[in-house]
Amino acid sequence: MDFKNENAEIELLLAHMNIGDILQAVEHLYSNREEEESGVLFEECLSQDEMDENEESSGSLVSHVQNGGKVRYGTVSDLLAFVNMISNTQVATLKELGEEFGVLLNKADMVIKEGRYRIDLDVLLFPWRLTYKAMGSGHIPKGSFGKVHLAQDIETRKRMACKRIPLEHFKPADVEIQARFQHENIAELYGAVLWEQSVHLFMEAGEGGSVLEKLESCGPMREFEIIWVTQQVLRGLEYLHSHKIIHHDIKPSNIVLMSDKAVLVDFGLTVQMTEDVYIPRDLRGTEMYMSPELVLCRGHNTKTDIYSLGTTIIHMQTGSPPWVRRYPRSAYPSYLYIIHKQAPPLEDISEDCSPAMRGLLERALEKVPSLRSSATELLNEEALHPSREDQPRCWSLDSALGEGTHPLLRQQSQMTDSTQDSSSLFTEDSGPFKRKGSLYVDLGALAGYYNFVRGPPTTEYG
Repeated sequence: MDFKNENAEIELLLAHMNIGDILQAVEHLYSNREEEESGVLFEECLSQDEMDENEESSGSLVSHVQNGGKVRYGTVSDLLAFVNMISNTQVATLKELGEEFGVLLNKADMVIKEGRYRIDLDVLLFPWRLTYKAMGSGHIPKGSFGKVHLAQDIETRKRMACKRIPLEHFKPADVEIQARFQHENIAELYGAVLWEQSVHLFMEAGEGGSVLEKLESCGPMREFEIIWVTQQVLRGLEYLHSHKIIHHDIKPSNIVLMSDKAVLVDFGLTVQMTEDVYIPRDLRGTEMYMSPELVLCRGHNTKTDIYSLGTTIIHMQTGSPPWVRRYPRSAYPSYLYIIHKQAPPLEDISEDCSPAMRGLLERALEKVPSLRSSATELLNEEALHPSREDQPRCWSLDSALGEGTHPLLRQQSQMTDSTQDSSSLFTEDSGPFKRKGSLYVDLGALAGYYNFVRGPPTTEYG
């Protein structure tokens, strides 16, 4: 079959259609399908053996809790068995559990008392308070399917991040990669506890918040800050890619800052490839940061994360994701076609970007994946290793804390304590970039129902 002519027809169709109407129709169609699948129609699709297996799994879970399973210390294998048990148990059965149930990996800092690890008693949850925001301006960051709190063990005083994911949105992928693969630039997972219809994931805390929160609090980042964050992310990606793992959602909100490092979080869309090319069934990621080959949904590899990092660097430089300044959401409800036709977004690179950093961005945003630099190659780029004279001298925070005379400290001391919900902060769905519908678009649905994108992987993007 000649895919070239077919692609020409598809491009002609895409050029004249209203992509916003199509996406809205697909989202409406999928919402209806999800309602059907959650009801009787889903049960009718199961064989009798599968239904019996589910009943046995549900019964074993309830009996396990009743026999004193509750919360316990365990290995990574124990944790993965626990999350798989949850995913294979009907939600109605899980609602019958009156106490918390889970597996913890951190024996040193999380104290289990008689099989209990109670939320708000053994471990306290607080709104997140960013160090670079005025005192009192606490908030709770949002994950893709849940909220993130600052947690503290009541006995050891250990501070952690706690991501609460509703049962209906939880999947083993949220835990598996983070538990199995450990690296200093990947947030360490401490355990998971099921309580009150939500799975609580405890992990390494980044009290500096995410890069997105820093951008919204302080504005565009300076190049030496971008260099440091980029180095940290590339080290994490180098490790993941060496294991053929694609993160699929590299963006500012998924990079968390700590005092001496930055870590990657949110592995719900992560995939470990078994072949050289991963052919997805749906579109994974967030629109503005997607690579052109990912948008086509015909096959990609770990290089898609490198492209997403390039778009993230642009966001750190300018304070805005690529595309949105030139193509406002009010006129372009979806960037999928724009990315396909206009990538890479070199025009969005900051005007004061150094020549070395521009060169790095051009290699990271190369449209053809086979020509795009790898994480290892980018780590050796000149832009990430400036000479000593080009490195800025930072004012000492320790001396400022001792003197208490720095203007930022004086300003913070004058602020009254208050809290605000994270909905007032910038996200891709808020402020000037607000739109109807989700940024996570199932392009597989488009392929299945409208036949816009079909066929095997091509050489269009290498």
